[in-house]
Amino acid sequence: MPSGTVYPILARLERIGWVESRWEDPEAHVADGRPRRRYHRITADGVEQARDAVARAYRSRRQPVPAWLARRR
Repeated sequence: MPSGTVYPILARLERIGWVESRWEDPEAHVADGRPRRRYHRITADGVEQARDAVARAYRSRRQPVPAWLARRR
């Protein structure tokens, strides 16, 4: 997917607390001679919300929810 698709989605997910991000250490990209990278990680709340959303989508299609999706902490 083009960056104009992925990054706006990641920004929205970060605003609602599902994802957190950080820039990499400047020494890493300078030494490699490339642009800085931004790392994204799903939050605990994001995991729970995403799991619930996928489970709802399965249920709406009357498909059995996979075991990995039904599992809760």
